[in-house]
Amino acid sequence: MFKIKGNYPYPILLEDCIDYKTSTIRARYLYQGLKNGHNIKIECIVNNPEIKKLIEDRKACYAVQIESPNAMYRNMFEFYNGDDINIMLGNDEVIDYIDIGIAILVKEDIENFESEDFVDAYKDIKMKINKNEILGVCQNVRKIIVLDEEVLKEVHSIFNLQKDSKIDHTTYDPNYDRILIRVPEEIGNYYLTSKGNKEKITVLNSILFMPVLTSVINDMNDAEEEFSNRLWFKTLNNKINEIIKEKQMTREEIFENPYETAQILLKNITVESINEFKKLLDNQEGDDE
Repeated sequence: MFKIKGNYPYPILLEDCIDYKTSTIRARYLYQGLKNGHNIKIECIVNNPEIKKLIEDRKACYAVQIESPNAMYRNMFEFYNGDDINIMLGNDEVIDYIDIGIAILVKEDIENFESEDFVDAYKDIKMKINKNEILGVCQNVRKIIVLDEEVLKEVHSIFNLQKDSKIDHTTYDPNYDRILIRVPEEIGNYYLTSKGNKEKITVLNSILFMPVLTSVINDMNDAEEEFSNRLWFKTLNNKINEIIKEKQMTREEIFENPYETAQILLKNITVESINEFKKLLDNQEGDDE
């Protein structure tokens, strides 16, 4: 996330007046939980004319950094209109909470930057600000996501993947609202960097989710009393009831073959992952030619 207390060699615009006499940066946040994801609206207010002019000229921008560590999600968005920052995140990109950071990011080298509102220590000083430096920053905000049963429309959303530097194997724990899957740190980092690649993430989800879901389904009947209040249990139970109705199956038939039931719940993810894996290999062979 953006750092407020960094060692910046030039004036920084903050929520309080420190390097500037009257200029500040402020932000207002509006969060809305939807059935298909999470909508974040932000209004960023900058009252310094020199910085506003840089943004108008696209020499600087509003940069919004969003992290959801429990979902292994991290991304940065750039905007030039601080009055209309609108970000939509999917259900699989947010678990438990999100951290939001806002800064003014320099998009190209700026020569002779100065402001009439500098405090006396910087008065009449002209500075060079390099590309990708920060001109202003807001205090980071953490938004706790309160889940209700309707949020988890996709079975993928019942899992919470966490990396653990102390293990060399994968393990899972169902004693949470979302089933916690712990993976070695290197695997977790690879999962995080693969999120924008459909082929890779499909294969990884198949490897990680299918065995756990099969095991959980196998134990569901015996564990109802223990886990009935867990969000993952309610979600799976609802999905299983939908399958029973749609395919005219009995509950006994559903639990006779947990692996097949897991395939149905994850929308035939094993076949899909094999097809995506073939695409990866084909692309690699094409690059080698």
